[in-house]
Amino acid sequence: MVITEKAKGQLDSMLGDGECLEIGLRGGGCNGLIVTLDKATVSASKELVVAGNVRFADETAQLYLSGGELDYQDEGFSKAFLVNPAEGTAKCGCGNSISLPS
Repeated sequence: MVITEKAKGQLDSMLGDGECLEIGLRGGGCNGLIVTLDKATVSASKELVVAGNVRFADETAQLYLSGGELDYQDEGFSKAFLVNPAEGTAKCGCGNSISLPS
């Protein structure tokens, strides 16, 4: 997963020592899976680490999101992290839900 400079900068200002952003997937949303972003405690396990202070919640999220991008949008009233999935993965209009490639 590529982490943009805007996302890196925002993460550095938001997360304290021993904290990381955990990216996961759960059932739901208009396309079947919702991308989750949670603040978590850094663990000793390095298998799911994307880079620095970002990691995947589990192997399923790693499998389906590792080819994507984590970005940060700061436009007007909209300030949010955006997960852009890998090419070939459908994403809904609101950007929170994806469907897996068949």
